[in-house]
Amino acid sequence: MKKPALLRAAIAAMFPELARGPDQLAMWVERGSVRATGNAQRGFAWEYQLEVVAENFKREPEGLFFVVVDWLRTQQPDLIQANAPGFTFEVDVINDTTFDVQMTLPLREIVTATAVGVGGWQLAVVPEQVPLFPDAEPLRAAAGPITSIWTRANDGEPVKVAPIEAD
Repeated sequence: MKKPALLRAAIAAMFPELARGPDQLAMWVERGSVRATGNAQRGFAWEYQLEVVAENFKREPEGLFFVVVDWLRTQQPDLIQANAPGFTFEVDVINDTTFDVQMTLPLREIVTATAVGVGGWQLAVVPEQVPLFPDAEPLRAAAGPITSIWTRANDGEPVKVAPIEAD
């Protein structure tokens, strides 16, 4: 389970006071489930609700939400797509400057299993796929018709998809 530690690091980088007080940033997993296909691959996916609680948070909650949404862009991008259900939260207003914030993040991680030797297995958590097009990169030039379509191969090299030219 890699994502809880990655999220903790992202939050601590923006709000170091939460890293200094470990009781101020609590995380735990609830309602987890494992899905396996039953095929020879032997890998599986686990889906779970990550509960994140920032207690006595001395800043406006939107800063914390910004860090989480920014982290989701690379770690669980399906949660921030158009029409996605997003994540739920609760905020207790302690006073004008202090809040208890709880977020529930529905997360998924894929685990691969590779046979090693006789009867051994190497398990690895697969990182999320990097989006094909970075948000800052325009899909096409502002003027002119689309004349070709390109993508990137697994090695990062550009590959022309359309139109396909005859040899």
